[in-house]
Amino acid sequence: MAAINSRECIVSLSMYFKRDYRHSNTIFRGDLEVEVIQKRNIIQKERLHLRFKASDHERISSLAYSMDCSISLATTMLLTSGIRNKEIFNEVVDSELVRLLDPERLKRLRIIQKYINKLNGDSKISIFQIVAYVAHEVVDTTKTMHEKVNDWIDANIKNIE
Repeated sequence: MAAINSRECIVSLSMYFKRDYRHSNTIFRGDLEVEVIQKRNIIQKERLHLRFKASDHERISSLAYSMDCSISLATTMLLTSGIRNKEIFNEVVDSELVRLLDPERLKRLRIIQKYINKLNGDSKISIFQIVAYVAHEVVDTTKTMHEKVNDWIDANIKNIE
């Protein structure tokens, strides 16, 4: 989980620490006077099932203890902080693309990204934005996202080459 490793995410959550929290070689001081986090003020309730490695679960448990809240709420806060952090979000999307796409298709996708960015000038787009565009444009429900991205890459690389 990239957000738990990010100093920026932990710093953004540190205002909620009631107890001390150690992140890497930094200790964030807790404050018992800090207001308790109210779950109902932060999120709308929807169920999401996630599995973490035991080591990540222990780190989230430690974070929850420092924030004096449930592990579920600490996970919610951490995920929210990670999604809002552009670098972490792009890192997660890139790692998923590497996992889903073969190296040749990933190379083609990056060529398409460079080509689009060259045409755009100042405005740069991320690979995530391209994948989101593909998901939005191709609404054929008989294909998986993986198939949609592969087909889109194949069709658009021809326009560049």
